[in-house]
Amino acid sequence: MVLPWLESLWQEWLAQTAQSQPNAQDYGIGHAYLLAGTDGIGMTGFAEQVAQGILCQQPGLEACGQCAQCHQFTQLTHPDFFRVSIPEDKKEISVDQIRQLSDKIFSTSHQGGYKVALIEAVEHLNRSAFNALLKTLEEPPARTVLLLTTHHAGRLPATIVSRCRQLRFSTPAFDQAYAWLSQSVPQADDALLKRALKVNWGAPLNAKQWIEDKGFELESEWQSDMKALRNGKLAVSQVVEKWVKFEHPEQVFDWFYLWTVDAIRSASYQNKLDFNPNWVLFQKWVLQAKQTWRQNANKELLLESLCLAWLAHQKPDFDPNQPLFSVMKGDWIRGQWV
Repeated sequence: MVLPWLESLWQEWLAQTAQSQPNAQDYGIGHAYLLAGTDGIGMTGFAEQVAQGILCQQPGLEACGQCAQCHQFTQLTHPDFFRVSIPEDKKEISVDQIRQLSDKIFSTSHQGGYKVALIEAVEHLNRSAFNALLKTLEEPPARTVLLLTTHHAGRLPATIVSRCRQLRFSTPAFDQAYAWLSQSVPQADDALLKRALKVNWGAPLNAKQWIEDKGFELESEWQSDMKALRNGKLAVSQVVEKWVKFEHPEQVFDWFYLWTVDAIRSASYQNKLDFNPNWVLFQKWVLQAKQTWRQNANKELLLESLCLAWLAHQKPDFDPNQPLFSVMKGDWIRGQWV
C-alpha cells in the first residue's frame, strides 16, 4: 500500500505505463532512477513497490501481489532482484559490492523479463564504487532498471545524477503526517504525536518508530542530564559517558538544535523569554558539530566540547567571536583541533 503523501508521485510513476501497449513487455521506462528525499518518509518502500511492479507478471507497473513473481519478491527470493546497501560493520558501499552487482545484472535474466537493482543510500559509495557504477550507467544492460536512493543528493557526483531520471520526495504536510501517525499508533496522545513529529523533523515513519521504541524516555533522560549539568550536579564527562552508549548518540545534536529552536520561538513569538542572540550562534555550532561527527572525530570529546559551549554561551561574559573549533586536521581536544 502506498503511503498517502506519496500517492501523487505513485500515480505519476504508473502513468508511464500509458507509453506502451497492453501486455507489452517494455513499458518505456528508463534504465536508472534516482530517488531523493529525507529519511523516514517511505522512499525505500516506494522503491520496493516500483521494483515489484516492474517484475510482476501482469501488465502495467503496479504489482498484482498474486503471481509467482510477486510471491518470490515478497519472500525475498526473486532471482532477478538485487539489493545493495551499507554492510552493518562498514560505513560505506565498496567497489567490490558494485562489481558483484554488475556481474549479476549483466547476466541473463532468470525469469526472461526485467532485472531490477536497488542501491540504498548511494551517497555512501566510495570513490572507486562511484566509478564502477558510472561505467554501468553509461552502458546499461538491456531490460534492467537501477533504482538509487539518497538522503543527500548534493553529495553525489554530477556524472551519476545526470545519468538518472529523478524522483523527488518531499516531507508531508504536518496535518497529513499527524493523521497517518495517529492512526498508526492510536495509543499515543496528542502531545506525544506532535512531539514525535517535531523530534523527527516531520518524518512520519521515523516518528512512529520513535514512539514504539519509547524514544521519549531517552529524550527525557537527556533533558534531566542537561538540568543536572547546568546545576553542577553532574560533570560534562559524566553525561557524555552516558550519551555515547545510546544506540544512536548522534541524536543528541537534534535535541540540542530543537532546544535552540524552542528558545528562539519562545522569545521571538511568545514573549516567554528574553531573546539571547547567543542562541543563534550556538545553533550554528550544533550544526557544525553534527557535520563533524560524520568525520574522524573523537566522539566523546566532540560531545564534551558542545556541552562546554552550551554552558559557556549562557554566561554574561561569553565571547561570541570565539570559534567552536578550527578547521584543521588532528585530534579533537576541548573544542579545537590540535
